[in-house]
Amino acid sequence: MCGVPGTGKTTYSKWLAHQKGFDHLDFDALLSGRGTPAQLQLIGLLKTSPKDFVHRLSRRRCTVIDWGFPLAGIPLIRELQKRGISVWWVDGDREAALQSFTARGTVSREAFHNQMDAIERGWNQIKEIIGDCVINTVAAGPTHLAPERILVEMFRSGECG
Repeated sequence: MCGVPGTGKTTYSKWLAHQKGFDHLDFDALLSGRGTPAQLQLIGLLKTSPKDFVHRLSRRRCTVIDWGFPLAGIPLIRELQKRGISVWWVDGDREAALQSFTARGTVSREAFHNQMDAIERGWNQIKEIIGDCVINTVAAGPTHLAPERILVEMFRSGECG
């Protein structure tokens, strides 16, 4: 799961972990050194050997990874896709996403705009990776799609899920 900040990536990923038994890896937290020892070991493997990371990941139970999709991660995304791992872009109403993002109280509007600028600059590369695997999860209000609905949408598409 990657995409626009404030669209519910982490909330949905946590729901998959708690309700469906997925392992959840929050790459943004892990890359900042926050996580369980096993998760931090796994992220360390990613940094030293992406292929070994993907191999170890493929031996685990269902796993959901959520992150902000830095452009430097494109080689890893391609490696994940080569191994049959689905990559989804989470999007929606940008003003609603901004409201949701800043409602956390831990980040600024400027941080949102910086991330959105990076997405816009790299959109052609991102679109090449994600193709049609896009789910609009946030609408004006802001309101977010229910996790059950997101799950249905993900597995409805034969190309992505």
